[in-house]
Amino acid sequence: MTTHSTTFNSIIAATTLLALAGCGGSSDPVDQTGFLSLGISDGPIHSAERVCIEFSDIEFKQAGFGETTIVEFEPPQKIDLLQFQGANAAPLVTNEVMPAGHYEWMRLGVNAVRGTNGGMGDTNSGLCDGEASYIVMDDESMHNLYVPSGANTGLKLVSGYTVPVNDQVSLTLEFDLAKSVTAPPGQDPDVKVRPAIRLVNNNEVGTLTGEVSADFATADACEPSVYVFNPDVDAPNGIEDEVDDPDDPIATAMVETQEQPDGSIEYHYTVGFLLTGNYKAAFTCNNMDFEPSTGTDFMIENAGDVVTVDFFPVVEPQ
Repeated sequence: MTTHSTTFNSIIAATTLLALAGCGGSSDPVDQTGFLSLGISDGPIHSAERVCIEFSDIEFKQAGFGETTIVEFEPPQKIDLLQFQGANAAPLVTNEVMPAGHYEWMRLGVNAVRGTNGGMGDTNSGLCDGEASYIVMDDESMHNLYVPSGANTGLKLVSGYTVPVNDQVSLTLEFDLAKSVTAPPGQDPDVKVRPAIRLVNNNEVGTLTGEVSADFATADACEPSVYVFNPDVDAPNGIEDEVDDPDDPIATAMVETQEQPDGSIEYHYTVGFLLTGNYKAAFTCNNMDFEPSTGTDFMIENAGDVVTVDFFPVVEPQ
């Protein structure tokens, strides 16, 4: 069940509106509302079976002295981010009635505290049925997930968005787990979530997809991935724990097998929720060496575009 609450200022505003309505109505902007939907998607991580994040509430703050709207989840919503990759997203909020106008930030309340028992009670059924937030690795080891300062401030995203009057805005939170999840020395069994999240308007995004050659995807000790970079990056750069670099990828995707009708196996990837604009894409096995080394340029020209970039060995002319 989702409950909806507002600040004291909202209550005063609503009371004033009722008084004006009793005197013949009002066209004051305080009377204007719209609808907001919010989903969550994931740029995946190798070596994990489940990444379970538990959300307690979401706080939406209008610009300036505008209202604060809080959507509370009872019971808390737990989502396995690995189930929502590429262009897929799990719904967190659907058609929530909100005061119309520009919003300057949102804060995600997450149950992810260091030193707690995230994952306790998990039945190993493949579902996120344990306590709080946690990660299950390929070797079936389970680790409590924590967000620094998460117990006090949650995940605050300072990114503007607008709720239109009598209309809907659909947003997506794009987690990049390859950049977010780290295991600092000395903190086992805790694993740290260092938020790397993009907030995008679904009406302004497209999708990158493509095929990777079997020679690339199945090379020895390869963990095949495709990284997307800003267009001004001279040479693609890997991801280093705790280090933010302007040449870091803005989005990542794992390369996964797809069985074809004839029984053959192909290797494909998808990166969703890319804002319109210019980008580079490069394939990597190990987060360090890239093919091609300078990246392949591509453009999401219009919202809804699906752009294809394939990665195959370059055949030198005879």
